[in-house]
Amino acid sequence: MNENKPSPFTHLFNYGAICGLVMFLIFFILWIIGVFPLGTESIYFFWIPLVFMYIATKTLRDYFFNGTIHYWGAFKAQMLIVSSYALLYVLLLYIFGKVIYTNFTNDYIQTYLHELDISKDGLRQLLGQKYSDYEDQIIEEVSKTTLSSIAFKEYFNKILSGAFFALLMSFKLKRTNPIPHVASKS
Repeated sequence: MNENKPSPFTHLFNYGAICGLVMFLIFFILWIIGVFPLGTESIYFFWIPLVFMYIATKTLRDYFFNGTIHYWGAFKAQMLIVSSYALLYVLLLYIFGKVIYTNFTNDYIQTYLHELDISKDGLRQLLGQKYSDYEDQIIEEVSKTTLSSIAFKEYFNKILSGAFFALLMSFKLKRTNPIPHVASKS
């Protein structure tokens, strides 16, 4: 094995760490320009981890495994990227909320309640009386939010959505027969 080539684990972990840093940088930039980074605007950046997952797994397949990777191998590789990205992202988010901007949890609660208020009419039409029965309970639960619960929710959401997309992308990336020109590179 080439001494300058990192191990497959290091390769995947590095992609996950870079993705986590990029996502936190976007989070931080949104906060600086006055947009709450965990509000509805955050949906515009969901595709960034998908790019990292795809490129890292394709590179793993083509340069580490001579152009072949099985479905579960691709899935496990992508989940390593997702878990390292999510862990670094929520760790930075937690540090941000504890050290840099201690009012982050209050802003989160106010943003969530504001978005709930905006969607209230649509929810009433959709759920009818059931929404009115649960509205006070929802507001009470949101008011109990802590920085730890925000971090856990973000981690869980990233792992869950990452697993979903990893299941799909693994079909695209799996290859059981090596490509002759790729296999001859190593």
